[in-house]
Parts: sequence; C-alpha cells; structure tokens
Amino acid sequence: MRWRFLLALASASISFAAGAATRDDLARVETALRRVAAPWCGRLAALDAQGQRRCNVSFENLGPVGGGSAFALLDGTHITDELLAVLSIDELAAVMGHELAHLVLGHGLFKLRQQQALAPNEMRGMALSLAERVGVEPHEHTPAGPRAQELDADTLGLVFAGMAGYDVRRGAALWRTAAARIPGWTAHGGATHPDDARRLAHATQVAAAFCRAVAASRPPWPAEDRLLPAYELSRDEALRLLDPTALAKACRKLPPARASRP
Repeated sequence: MRWRFLLALASASISFAAGAATRDDLARVETALRRVAAPWCGRLAALDAQGQRRCNVSFENLGPVGGGSAFALLDGTHITDELLAVLSIDELAAVMGHELAHLVLGHGLFKLRQQQALAPNEMRGMALSLAERVGVEPHEHTPAGPRAQELDADTLGLVFAGMAGYDVRRGAALWRTAAARIPGWTAHGGATHPDDARRLAHATQVAAAFCRAVAASRPPWPAEDRLLPAYELSRDEALRLLDPTALAKACRKLPPARASRP
C-alpha cells in the first residue's frame, strides 16, 4: 500500500499513456537528467564518485499498481509500470523531466505552504517541516495556480530532456495522442492540470524555441527568471554542461509523413 500513501501526498502528478520504454530506459533517463539538471537542483545536488555535481534525486519505478501515473515527492520522482510500458524513450524523458522540474522549482513546498495556511493541521505541518529541510525553495515569482505550475514544469522538463539529447519534438507530441492511449483520459486535468490541447500547444512552442536557440548557438533555456538556475555560478555551470552533440540529437529532423493512398 506504500504507493497509495505516496500518491496521496504527491506534490505534483501527471497521468497519461503512449509506446515501449523499459526499466533500463528509465535508468538511462535518470542518469542523463540528473547530470544536466544539476545546476537547478540546489540542495538536491551532490557530488558523485567522480567529483561531478549531480541531482541527488531518485527515479523510482513503483511496479504495477493498476494505473498509469508519474509524480514527484520530496526528493524523488516515481512512475508506474503501466505508464512506463506505453511511453517512447523521448516521451519518458519529457515525463520524468517534468517531475524533476516540479522538485527543482519547489512546487511541492509551495503547495504545502498554501494548504497549511488555508487549513492548518498537524500531519501537513510535519510534511511541511520535512519539505523545508530537504526541498528546494520556490522562486518568489512562482505562479500561485497549479495549472500554471504544471506548464512551468512542462517547459523546464522538456528543456532538461533536450539538454540530455532526447528529441524535444517527440516529447512534446505526446499530448497529441494522450487521450487516445488510456481509458478515461478525458477526465484528467480539471482544476489542477491544463487540458491536453493547451499542453500540446505550449509544449510545441517550447520545443520550437529550444531548437531555434540551438540553431543560433544560444543556451536553449526558458526566458523566465523563475525557470533558470538560482545563482549566477549555477548558470555558468549549466553553460559548461551544454553538449552540442546532445543538443543536435534533441532537434533532429522528424521523418516526413507518408502520403496516404487514395
């Protein structure tokens, strides 16, 4: 029942379906994202055995739980077998980048503070105390609404995926077919998540901006200050981590669509 407890406390979640990633793919995505996102991770970063800074964030597979879901909690990201099994590796990188973005942007801590201010209780107070000890402090201009926070996580998560060499256009396109991939998907969203059409339009714009920056030899980061590494030294580190080969892979041309036969 541990997964139910985690889902109940999850600071942010995303549920959908798509193509055929494996647990080995998840491990590769974890290694890549923890490397490129290190400048954003603040106290969630640590030195590895080679003396390189990495996000000290776990990517945990929850196994089969009866539904496709991924979420972020405290210092970890989580994904179920049902979701993992239907994502392509580019989509998996975008999904896990999204969850990692929630952590480094402090969205969970922001949400707990909001909830505790509105309806204080002892259990939430304990969770808030823990989050304040281990989590990243949210930016002063963090959007108050959860849907706006989801779009911020979509933005930064796709940038992380692209910096790691995963195709940003393919990652963005998952929202085009999400509703068709999992039963009941039209019920997803509501007050906490934008609808799929909004997320597709937004992610498509993010991917296009990322690739325009790559083509112009500029850092492919978001323009918003709240989505950048918190400190100038961290931004210098992020520049040093940019890999031209990985960026080129992230923006590779998609094959042309086949003409349909009459």
